[in-house]
Amino acid sequence: MSISHGSLENTIMNAIWYIEENKLSNAITVSEVFDMVQRTETPRAYTTIKTVMDRLVDKGLLVRTKQGKKFSYCTVNSRHETAHKAILKLANTYFNNDLGLLKEA
Repeated sequence: MSISHGSLENTIMNAIWYIEENKLSNAITVSEVFDMVQRTETPRAYTTIKTVMDRLVDKGLLVRTKQGKKFSYCTVNSRHETAHKAILKLANTYFNNDLGLLKEA
């Protein structure tokens, strides 16, 4: 699973986590994420959002399920689990796996 991702990927992940955390949808669609991203960032094309979401599926960060004619998406890990993994990766990369040194930084 890849932890690093670009700013649009972060925006999309944050939108999906927000929808999940606030139980705004049982089956998150590209349209819902598109609408949320349009309100929070530079406007993007629907196809751009869909392409990035599909790449997040390929990276193992999202799961895509077919529901009728549409696909729904959900995260593999919660925001906190993903942050924890990113912190561990940071500690490994820059602090030789020493979380104590990371804490001092």
